[in-house]
Amino acid sequence: FVGKNEKFVDFVKGVAATVAKEAPADLDALMECKYVGTDLTVTQQQQEMVLVIGENIKVRRFARFAENVSVPYVHAGGKIGVLVNLESDLPAEKVEEIGKDVAMQIAALNPRFWDKSQVGQDVLDEEKKIMMVQMENDPKMASKPAQVKEKIVMGKMNKFYEENCLLQMEFVRGDLFSGTVEQYIADAGKKLGGSVKFLTAVRYQTGEGIEKKEENFAAEVAAQMNQGK
Repeated sequence: FVGKNEKFVDFVKGVAATVAKEAPADLDALMECKYVGTDLTVTQQQQEMVLVIGENIKVRRFARFAENVSVPYVHAGGKIGVLVNLESDLPAEKVEEIGKDVAMQIAALNPRFWDKSQVGQDVLDEEKKIMMVQMENDPKMASKPAQVKEKIVMGKMNKFYEENCLLQMEFVRGDLFSGTVEQYIADAGKKLGGSVKFLTAVRYQTGEGIEKKEENFAAEVAAQMNQGK
């Protein structure tokens, strides 16, 4: 319910405006910046909001792209936020819809990688290992020659890219375009009379990265007993 509180929403917008204006290097620097429109630091404004709303509030992270075209998208009532950064020779307003379509795909499918070139050798080796084991345990596949198995693995790796890498994924809005996300971006830019290229993105989801404390009742009791000795 706090996330829907008007004062909280205004505070978050103010933090975003402060990031845009001050370009802080990191979170610590941001917290020492003057909160836009006030003489308070972001830390002090945050403390004010805690008192006003009555809930613990903490700025955890932020992303800022200074170059090219940045397109924001908020999904599921603020539970997921995506910021897409595109390179284009077109005016920003012309490519915003393309950025939003890509951001919606990122929000919904949460790809592990943006492009297959980002997939590390360790990940590839692990995936190939899993596929080879699966074939060895499949009576129909186990007897096939090694060369045949290798070709099958390569085919499966393409499937891995399609399922895990944004640009190689099938573009979900089939009503707009049939093909991969990368092909959609290029085609949409061409139709607008220019070029558009995906550079990077940030996807934030509520609660991710926060380690939930696991209570170990037995260990807690043992610790208390030891303290009493």
